[in-house]
Amino acid sequence: MSDLGERRTAPRQRIGETGAVAIDEHTSLGCLVHDLSATGVRITLPDAAAIPEIFVLTAPCLDAATVCHVVWRGDEMIGAQFQG
Repeated sequence: MSDLGERRTAPRQRIGETGAVAIDEHTSLGCLVHDLSATGVRITLPDAAAIPEIFVLTAPCLDAATVCHVVWRGDEMIGAQFQG
């Protein structure tokens, strides 16, 4: 049996708290932050397709509003990398 190994560049921390994804200056959607690492985040929300490739995420677990880039997406889940 082969081990595919861990592809993440930083260890993740399980979170489980609410946040918000800013779509534009006037629109935000609530989300749930599941995993957080130094390089990215995994979130769920009702419609992942509504989120643009680059978005701003705010959540209590983050020091400040953070620009993110979508790496992968499912129907209700997004994996994103922090920009910067």
